[in-house]
Amino acid sequence: MSTSRRTSDRLLTAAREHWLPMLILIAPIVWAVYQSDKAESTLPMLPLPLVAIIVGYVLRPRHVWLLWLGAVVAEWIIVLAFGMYNDPDSGETLASIMIEAFFWMFMGVLVPLWLGRLGRAIREENTPKKPAT
Repeated sequence: MSTSRRTSDRLLTAAREHWLPMLILIAPIVWAVYQSDKAESTLPMLPLPLVAIIVGYVLRPRHVWLLWLGAVVAEWIIVLAFGMYNDPDSGETLASIMIEAFFWMFMGVLVPLWLGRLGRAIREENTPKKPAT
């Protein structure tokens, strides 16, 4: 196998296992950050873990921790884009917002991704195999 073929295979694998799931998760992360100040309950933030469970089940990313860290960085960038770092009325500091992102993305992305992967693995393990004829 040539070097260019191996590189191409690695890039395709990375796109399928990391970039596509991250692109799918961006919209719910934007929605959750946007709703964080406006919502009166946590119900509007429910799409993020639901989408993460579906992504984990359907795409089965190999490294969920990498998607979690990508989600944390995406949240930092989105909060910066919405100008929420310099809101003096919220009582939040730059450091507290950045540290909270790890916890929120842990609960909203990492755990649901892992549960989706686990659900798919359990389903495939319990699916009867067809005998070879």
